[in-house]
Order: sequence, then structure tokens, then C-alpha cells
Amino acid sequence: MFRKQIRVEDAKLLAVQVIDADQSEVIGTTSAHVVNLKEKTCTCRRFDLDKIPCVHVIAAAEARKTSRISLCHPYYQTNYLQHAYAGSVMPRDIALPVPEEVANKICHPPFVRHPPGRPKKTRIKSAFEIATANKRSRQMPKCSTCGKSGHNRITCKA
Repeated sequence: MFRKQIRVEDAKLLAVQVIDADQSEVIGTTSAHVVNLKEKTCTCRRFDLDKIPCVHVIAAAEARKTSRISLCHPYYQTNYLQHAYAGSVMPRDIALPVPEEVANKICHPPFVRHPPGRPKKTRIKSAFEIATANKRSRQMPKCSTCGKSGHNRITCKA
């Protein structure tokens, strides 16, 4: 499942309490966060940094019947990319000569000093990814006597 689908599913489990016209309190199992949809902020600060709605903002937007897509930063929308390349780029005027000092200058790549030690094999995960990876799914108990699920050997009737 994609990350945004996981956020939407997790947002359905949160309780939302309206504070005023712009603010809502989103209550989870372990924490409570204040979301301001007008200023596009959340006290968890994920929304402030990523500019993509976090779980709390999605829950608050769903409670107010607001579009989640409208809360994203315009940077993540396709028309932002289209406007970036909408202007025309003029080619170099061949009639103007390149200055001699620029034409004869040799440009070397910058010197990069690698840090000591073995390079990391995996990328650094965000706090949200670590938290979701640490969650274990609950399994039904399995009886060691009869092998059926739903009870253990102490409560086994066989």
C-alpha cells in the first residue's frame, strides 16, 4: 500500500474535536495534536516540514469535509511543474563571441572528501516510517494441545 493510503486508513481511527472555525484537536491512542487548516499547521510538525498532510491533518480535513489535496503545498501539484517550464528559453546568440578568459578557463570538478568509516547501506528512515514498522499485528492465540486458533491450552476443551 502507498504511504498516502496508509495515512488515510490511520486517519479514520482518530477522533476529531472542533475547537473553532480553523482549528481542530485530533486525539489518537497515545497523543493529541492541534491542527490549523487555515494556516496549514499541525503540532506534530510533520505537516509543517513536509508540506504534505499528516495523519492528523487528514483526519481534521475529513471531519470538516475539506479536500486533502487542497492542503498540499502547490509544489506537489502538476500545474506547478507545468508553470515552471512554461516560459521559453532563448538560445545563445551566436553573433556575440564568448570572452577569451571564459573560453580558455578549465573547469575541474570540486574536491570531495569522503567521511571516514564504512558508507551506510540503507537510507535514514523518518520517524513515521520507524513507528509504523515497529507496530506488530495482533495474532489470534493458538492452542498448543489441539492446534486450533482462538484459545490457548489452559482454556482448551479437548
